Amino acid sequence: MTTGQVEKQRKEFGFNELEQEDEKTLWERIMEQFEDSLVRILLAAATISLVFALTGDGDEGITAYVEPFVILLILVLNGIVAIW
Repeated sequence: MTTGQVEKQRKEFGFNELEQEDEKTLWERIMEQFEDSLVRILLAAATISLVFALTGDGDEGITAYVEPFVILLILVLNGIVAIW
């Protein structure tokens, strides 16, 4: 291919490179993690479990808070791995 042909094809088709995507901010990437339905269901389950632990009769003690804590910990770790 001659230089003239190369220049002609560059004008017609552009350079052989991928378009750059706009860089998302950290906040946008964090919020993107909560768009998944399963994450929202788990967040709702953790919230309901925490409400039950707070309004319970207190017989279970600290063990009532283990379930919501574990669910939230998994969601946070999932978000960290996905963002990284």
